[in-house]
Amino acid sequence: MITNEYIREMATYARWQNNNVYQCCTDIGPEERLRDRGMFFSSIHNTLDHICVVNRSILTFLSGTLPDRNPPGHAVWPDWEELKSVRVEQDDLLLRGAHEWTEDWLAGKTTKSDPEGDDLPAIPRWVMVLQLFNHQTHHRSQVTSALHTMGIDYGATDIPWRPGAGFFAG
Repeated sequence: MITNEYIREMATYARWQNNNVYQCCTDIGPEERLRDRGMFFSSIHNTLDHICVVNRSILTFLSGTLPDRNPPGHAVWPDWEELKSVRVEQDDLLLRGAHEWTEDWLAGKTTKSDPEGDDLPAIPRWVMVLQLFNHQTHHRSQVTSALHTMGIDYGATDIPWRPGAGFFAG
């Protein structure tokens, strides 16, 4: 099972990476963000939107409510400034969770019935938190790959090099 320390590290890491990626994506402008690059979600913007949609779904599920269903290929936050704001709010929620989610709560299971289908499986909350971090890292790497092909240096991505991690002097 994961610990609050793990959640805190991953939430801090995710915020650092999100800040770097979103700054690069702000700098490239709307035309480049919206360009179809052959990515799974077509564009950089749609990929970042997808991350926030899934974050929202998992966070909603963790709170004991079924998440809204969204049609595939539909940007929930087509406005760049709104998407950035949602991402910051989600980063804040994850950092708060690192302080509020107890080991007992994390070990507990999520259970909800789906009125539109079968009952959902009971999944330990810690697995869903782990999935949230894994999912956003996976799709953020698609965005950083697109930035790399554009010749944009988005900076370091390694956890020990995170500013403030304290692993290196200087």
